[in-house]
Amino acid sequence: MDPTTIVSLRRTPGGLGVCAFALLLAAAVPSRAQAQGGSASAMDGQWHFTVAPYFWMTGIKGDVSVASLPSVPIDASFSDIMKSFDIGLQGRFEARKDRVGLSLDFMYTNLGAPVASSAPIVGALDMKADVRQLITEGTVFYRVATGGRADNPAHLDLLVGARYTGTKTRLTAQSPAGVDYNTEDQKISWVDALAGVKFRAPLGSRAAFLGRADVAGFGSNVTWNLEGDLGFRAADHWWLGAGYRFMDIDYESSDGDVPRKLDVAYAGPRVWFAYAW
Repeated sequence: MDPTTIVSLRRTPGGLGVCAFALLLAAAVPSRAQAQGGSASAMDGQWHFTVAPYFWMTGIKGDVSVASLPSVPIDASFSDIMKSFDIGLQGRFEARKDRVGLSLDFMYTNLGAPVASSAPIVGALDMKADVRQLITEGTVFYRVATGGRADNPAHLDLLVGARYTGTKTRLTAQSPAGVDYNTEDQKISWVDALAGVKFRAPLGSRAAFLGRADVAGFGSNVTWNLEGDLGFRAADHWWLGAGYRFMDIDYESSDGDVPRKLDVAYAGPRVWFAYAW
């Protein structure tokens, strides 16, 4: 399955170093929703399934187009998110038989991000960008390597698939007199092809390190995603875990004279549980 201190990793040298390190990890070991051990990870010719809801406390930093404005800088830190209780809610389903499997993932985020004070005109108006986003994906994967303990195996999977992204943005504000201001919603949607790797590395008999890295494009300019989690087997079919997710989206197009841009990074911690059988 998948989980995400809101830092603008994508725009700093230190952030690039963190991402490069995460990619190395992703190339070395296994995904959260697959944090199952024992029979659920067996290569026994039977179908095995995992259902894994997770809760992503994500923030956002970058630039978005809103209404007729070509670009508005937004920035929501982890403390900003806790004040407004803006969240991400996700769930994943996986099915596998021996080396071949498929997964479906659903993610919805509703983020209220303050417009940066440096933004022309609107930056001085104490406005907020309301960003609502739905991301769904379907992938197929092939298990290229297995090993580790019999009671808590390791694996490495290659995956390909498609991801739909739909975003709705608007600017909101409230005057000192209590009058609400809202722009019209701007809607953007596209479909990307994606490819990546996911892995699982056992830590003793009841714990595992889980990770995933993928890159997507052809709808967006490029979207890349990094995830890392620690999972613990609480019972025969139940796993609990926590980790961090970072997703960077770079999309830009136009509809006539109306610009459409979403160039943002989502990041933050997450927690999850999984039922595997």
